[in-house]
Amino acid sequence: MVTIKDSLGTVSLGETVSTKLPRRPRMKPTISLIVTLIALVFPIRLIADEHNISHVHVGGGLAHPPFSRINLIWYQDIVFDSSSGNLKATSLDVYVPDPEIAGAPVMVYVHGGGYVVGDKAWHKDLDPKPEYFTNKLGYIFVSTNYRLLPEGKYPTNTQDVANALAWVHENIAAFGGDPEQIFLMAHSAGAGLASQVGTNEVFLENAGKEMGLLKGVILIDGSDYDFSSMAPERRLERYGNDWSRASPVSNISSGKNIPPYLFLHVEEGLSPGSRSAQSAADMAKALADAGIRASAVSLDHVEHFGANERIGEPGDITTVAVERFLGALRGSDRK
Repeated sequence: MVTIKDSLGTVSLGETVSTKLPRRPRMKPTISLIVTLIALVFPIRLIADEHNISHVHVGGGLAHPPFSRINLIWYQDIVFDSSSGNLKATSLDVYVPDPEIAGAPVMVYVHGGGYVVGDKAWHKDLDPKPEYFTNKLGYIFVSTNYRLLPEGKYPTNTQDVANALAWVHENIAAFGGDPEQIFLMAHSAGAGLASQVGTNEVFLENAGKEMGLLKGVILIDGSDYDFSSMAPERRLERYGNDWSRASPVSNISSGKNIPPYLFLHVEEGLSPGSRSAQSAADMAKALADAGIRASAVSLDHVEHFGANERIGEPGDITTVAVERFLGALRGSDRK
């Protein structure tokens, strides 16, 4: 069953809402006692409905193995930058376990789409991440939008991601999240933006935060990490004459509190001739040379989109790599 709550209340999908409410029959004493006991034993289930934000309660069996039952709450279209002039593009969604978990770590996801298409709620980009992170790993999962081209030209799109992270740091505790355990995951073009935010401290500083906000970054088959290898016309169009200062690899150095990285990549990326594998190897080496934890996992069983879509499927190498990476970082000191 799916229910939607907004300022009008909570309504189950498929119901007919009437302004004339029927008289509610008196509850039998035995049933009343059972309901009271349930409320006393499981009071945490009431927490989610205290948020005055439109949200959906989602429950049911997973559509993929192990087909286990999941319950989560999906808070939609939360604006993190009301000054952008494009509120949809500067909004995010928050997925929390139902019932909520106090002090849950947080995974923030940035979608791909070549900087020109995509959305935070696009099923192909997300599935099965929301239910996987909330119900399997006990995380709060946040999916963010950013302004797309031509409006979202660099540095606007990158700053949008940093502003979303700042909003999460300031507000996620109200959803049961731990603001000191924020991780960043991104696919394709989103990985390019995440690599910029996660190496150049200027973006988070512009949002009033520090690089230490990020505890780990997972980049999924991106290719724009070293702009010196980019086609000159494309590089100039996207980043201008000052492209070298925008390049993530150029911003890597020790002493900046840059977080650990995990790179998941396929051999040919989005198309034959793509440099995603080489880009991941080069940036991982640059990070390691600066004393920053970094690992790259090559995927030979999927293509560009499958590398992203398989995360969360039990036993898949993408899932195993993500769980090992996060498990090693939780509660560890940054190197």
